[in-house]
Amino acid sequence: MSRKRVSNSLWIVSLLLMCLVLVPASSFSQDWAGLSKQLHKRCVKFNAEVKDLSLVMEMTAQTPKGEVTTQMTVITKGAKSRAEIEMKSMPGGAEMPPAMAGMKTIVIRDGKATWMINPMTGKMQLPEEEAKQYQSQWYCDEYIPKDAEIAGSETISGRDCHVLVVKDDASLYSKLWIDKKTLDPVKTETKPDDGKTMIALFSDYKKLSGDWQFPYKTEMYQDKTLVSTMTVKSAEINKGVSDDVFNADKVEVKGPNMMDMMKKMKEQKEGEEKQE
Repeated sequence: MSRKRVSNSLWIVSLLLMCLVLVPASSFSQDWAGLSKQLHKRCVKFNAEVKDLSLVMEMTAQTPKGEVTTQMTVITKGAKSRAEIEMKSMPGGAEMPPAMAGMKTIVIRDGKATWMINPMTGKMQLPEEEAKQYQSQWYCDEYIPKDAEIAGSETISGRDCHVLVVKDDASLYSKLWIDKKTLDPVKTETKPDDGKTMIALFSDYKKLSGDWQFPYKTEMYQDKTLVSTMTVKSAEINKGVSDDVFNADKVEVKGPNMMDMMKKMKEQKEGEEKQE
């Protein structure tokens, strides 16, 4: 996916970036060719040891009308993934419309196609270009740039980092900051079409299993403005997730359809007008 085609969906960007950091602590090579080999080797090891990953996360996003809270459950198994997204609060503390309460949007990548399922639209297969927004960053070749340059050093949140300038146009990222001591990514930078720089900061690392650690907090900035904060509530691996989880045909669509929702919202509005 070209970094000029970055998704405008903040939760997707946050998720993809968080998947980047699943690398264990190790010594750091200052040569890009050597570093690239180390990262690929670690990723192969991760794929061998972690058969599936289940995350429960909460994201708060800033909008012109106020803060929005979203809860997400994400399950990944190899090239397959499933994300369930549920809005928990409306902008500015507005009351949640009854028709939207508990409504979930489910996005499934079954290894061949990407499906979006929700009560409003039913089940629909996403076009290839749109599907790229939901591409799993599970495999090495999908997140490690093919070409980069170690351009210097910078201290981020007290951590001495190498600054990598990505020279691969197909990469999602334009720059990466890697902790010299632990190899943890501390910061990433992406520049989409609109020219506004998207920055992710990773913190609150906790042990996932064995040598693997995971950032429980990811902050997303557009230029210098904080736009979202992703917090991991729980993380589990190797639960023996069934492939049925990634079968869109086995997802039951729950909740009102578009017509039902419009009808209920109209009835709610008419009821409020009568009270006035």
